[in-house]
Order: sequence, then C-alpha cells, then structure tokens
Amino acid sequence: MEGTAVAVCEILKYLIIHWRCETARISKGALLEGELVISIEALNSKHQANTLHCVTTIASAGSIFGGLVLKKFLKEIQSILPGLSAELSWTSEETSYSQDVSGVTPFQMIFEAHEKPRTLMTDSLVIKNFLHKVITVLPKIRFNFSVKVNGILSMEIFGAENEPTLNLSNGIALVVNHQHYVSTPKFGTTELLCSRIHPVLGHPVMLFIPDDVAKMGLLGELILTPAAALCPCPNVFSNQLNRISSASIFLYGPSGLPLILLNPEQPTSTTFKDTSYFINWKKYHLCMVPNLDLNFDRDLVLPDVSYQVESSEGDQTQNMDPQGQTLLLFLFVDFHSGFPVQKMELWGVHTLLTTHLSAILTESHSVVQDSIQVAVDQALEQHHQAVKAHQKLQASLSVAVNSIMSIMTGSTSSSFRKTCLQTLQAADTQEFGTKLHKSFHEITQNRFLHHCSREVKQRKAMQSS
Repeated sequence: MEGTAVAVCEILKYLIIHWRCETARISKGALLEGELVISIEALNSKHQANTLHCVTTIASAGSIFGGLVLKKFLKEIQSILPGLSAELSWTSEETSYSQDVSGVTPFQMIFEAHEKPRTLMTDSLVIKNFLHKVITVLPKIRFNFSVKVNGILSMEIFGAENEPTLNLSNGIALVVNHQHYVSTPKFGTTELLCSRIHPVLGHPVMLFIPDDVAKMGLLGELILTPAAALCPCPNVFSNQLNRISSASIFLYGPSGLPLILLNPEQPTSTTFKDTSYFINWKKYHLCMVPNLDLNFDRDLVLPDVSYQVESSEGDQTQNMDPQGQTLLLFLFVDFHSGFPVQKMELWGVHTLLTTHLSAILTESHSVVQDSIQVAVDQALEQHHQAVKAHQKLQASLSVAVNSIMSIMTGSTSSSFRKTCLQTLQAADTQEFGTKLHKSFHEITQNRFLHHCSREVKQRKAMQSS
C-alpha cells in the first residue's frame, strides 16, 4: 500500500496536469484557477493496536474543467499507484462520463489506509509542504486541507490569489511575498519596509538527455529557466548591512509541479552533496555546506536543497545582521514538443524527471551552471549596489544632521533654538539630534520602498507586454 502522502500528492499532480492540458486547449499560458479539498479522517483501528484507520477524501470545491472519464481515470491512477486501493465516487448521476453541459466535472475520490500515528503526522507535514509549494507558482489554485484524528480537527487553507506575483511563462506566476520563503523573526529587530523578493531570470537553456534516459521515449525538449533573488529585499535597509548566510533551491517541473516530494526522514539535500554544482561560491568568497536541518513545522515553503555559510573569506564588515540574507534559487524545467502535449505524455515527462533528475543535470552541468551563474550574478549585483547606496546614504545623513545641529547650536537666537526643539518635540539638543537622524532615515527608507514597488510594477508590465 502506498503511503497516504505519496498517494495524495500523486493524485493531485494527476489532476493538475489534467487541468493544465484542458485549460491549454482554450487559453495557452493562462493561470489555473479552482479549489480542491483534501480531508483525512482517522480513528483508532479496531483490529490493529497503535494504528489509525484513515479515510482520505479528495474533492473539487466546484468543478474541474474538461471532465474526467471514470474508467480511464481509475485505470491511470492505478497505473501510477499500483498499491493504491481506492473507492471512487462522483457527484453526477452518470458513471461512465461525468460531465455537465458547461464542460466541467464535480469530482470526489475516497481511499482508505492504515497508518501509525507518527506516520500520519509525517504524511500531513509532507502534504502541507507540497500544497504550499504548488501555490507559490500556481497562486490561483486554492487548497482546503484538514486532518481529523479521533475527533480532533485541524484545518489549513493554502492559496495566494491576492498576493503579488511575477509572471513567468506557460501559466506559472511566482509569488514574491518573502513570508513564504523566510520567517520574519529571522531578521531580528530589522524592520522590513519592502516585503517582496525581486527575482532575476536567467536565460533558458536546453538540457541534454543521457542516452539511457532518451531511450525511454522522450519526444521533445527539456528547457531549464533559473530565477534568483535575495531575501529580504536588498534595496531597503535597516541600520545594519546584511551578509548572505544561506541559500535555498526550489525545483519545479512541467505545469509548475514540484519535482521532489520532501520527506523529513529522507532529506533531499543528500542528493546534492556537491554544494558547488549549481553555483561557484568561491567567486563570492563564500564557503557553503549542506543544511540538513529542515524544519517541517514552520509555515514556510521548504527548499529541495538548502545550504548554509560555514565561513567567509576576505574582508568582513563588522556592522552586519548576524542572521544574514538568504539567496533563493528557483529552477523551472519545462517540456516542449512540436505538438500539443497530451496528459499522460506530460505525466511521463514529470515521472522521468523525478526519477532521472540527477543524471539529466549531470549531463547538462556546464550549461546549467552558466545560466544559473548569470541570474545569481545579477541578484548579487543588486545586493552590492544596495550596500554601496546604503553606505553613501549613511554618510550623507550624518553630514546633514551635523550641519543642522551646528546651525542650531551656534545660533544666538533662543527663539530659533526653541522652535527647532518644539518642531521635533525634543527636550534637549541631544534628543533633537537623535530624532532628526531618525526622521531623515524614515524619509529615505520610504523612498526606497516606493522604488521597490515601482520596480515590481514595471517588471509585471514588461512581462505582460
């Protein structure tokens, strides 16, 4: 019997691929829209000790475009999950082909399994991470996920429909709110005025397919497009400068589906032990080591590969945020052929990528690293320019504050000095200087924030033009 997490995620992949193929017939590149409900109800088993009898339901809250053929769907699902024993039920009265006049199909699927309590808890975390990872590139899909164990219910909704995004290609839009990737407490007392990341796209490259993989019948091209961003936004600073302290890599396949199903008991990071495979860290005077401590309990999208800085070479700035910044690297692999891609063909490509990802990346190492390096260089150049701008700004603020302080303290007019203190509601000269510096700092920060917002709007306009 397949594990509950594997079964749920594979069925959702199937539905999204079906959804994608049907939508592409009407509007190529359109974002998928809809809502799916996943519920797991578990009760103590009457026949096995320390075991839960779990009933999992996957249903559409509304309809799935294009219709599903019952017998064909069951056959294909069972070929994908040969160990899955499932009971299918449909809301329509028809059983052979459940589709209404609008061309949409209400859908419901139920399957049962027996799980150990700890296994069910792990499965729930794996499913939650999968859902979170999907909605960061397919933001108009909404998931309602609930788990009920012996009457105790927990629910969570996954969706990013109203959040800012960067439109990519082929119906994918990357959510740019930093809260999905790095927790706010990471930055300590730093006040984040810009809550967005600003991805830089690398140039698309065609992946080379090893001969033994090509023999499996792949009729088309695999194209990889990288995107790199620093988090938090490097254009808005607090009183501290940030260093890069970690890197997170996210892998996506065709239709915006995750290529790797993370499991806390089998960290994916071990697959990519060579930390320099994607990026030449020495170029940036950084030494990276794999980070195997993936916390599934946090409300973040977990990276497929995670690195952290072990040490840095060269000069070190003393006035830095001890937590540092995270370099986010998104790798999107898409499939192109000269003909409209069929559902099972796309599923086959995704399965092939999942199984042979390491071999394909190894075969294409040079072009992959070159493309990624360009995106990372541009993202880090933003960081470098922001550091220079911050240093220049701090020097200018000090000059401005000192000049105003000299004028005020050197004035022979007591009424002028009194007016200055009253304007900033300061009790004495020292407090006046502190508040003056704070006011200048807030004004300049707001200008940086306005610049970031305008930059995002310009990028979105360029993407849509």
